[in-house]
Amino acid sequence: IALYLKSFRNMEVSPEQIIIGAGTEALYSMLVHFLDRSTVFAVENPGYKKVRDILELNGATCIPIQIDKQGMNPKDLESTNASIIHISPNHHFPTGIVMPVRRRLELLAWANASPERLIIEDDYDSEFRFNGKPLPTLQSTNPQSSIIYMNTFTKTLSPSFRISYMVLPPSLVNDFVNTLGSYSC
Repeated sequence: IALYLKSFRNMEVSPEQIIIGAGTEALYSMLVHFLDRSTVFAVENPGYKKVRDILELNGATCIPIQIDKQGMNPKDLESTNASIIHISPNHHFPTGIVMPVRRRLELLAWANASPERLIIEDDYDSEFRFNGKPLPTLQSTNPQSSIIYMNTFTKTLSPSFRISYMVLPPSLVNDFVNTLGSYSC
């Protein structure tokens, strides 16, 4: 997966950063347990309702942030106590919006303003490009930052496989392994 991400998404990651799970639902559940159930997540509104449902079922608080024509606006985050945002910058569901580079950089600045802040980048259908190269991921533009990259092989291999993965920032790998390393997904 690390080699695939390097060649296809220009992401420099080590195999240790990659957590494989039985679908994204399992990985989101693990993240809530790892990050603490008191963590407040900002989610896109409209957005993929299933993500919000899974986060809340696992005890997390979710704050819906209205998106504009460029996606989630970091100015709207300042009035919340959210420390994690969930976004799909390369192909928002359900609107299809592609987040422009400027907005991506603004969200990275928001995340980098506090060590407790994280971005979950959901790149669920990046493999489906009919022309041109895939858009860069947030993670590839700032690999040492606080970005958790999520993706799945469900659409490329088969929906019945339910294999997903996340790439943790290097700063979270050891704590994640120490806390949830006994899970066998």
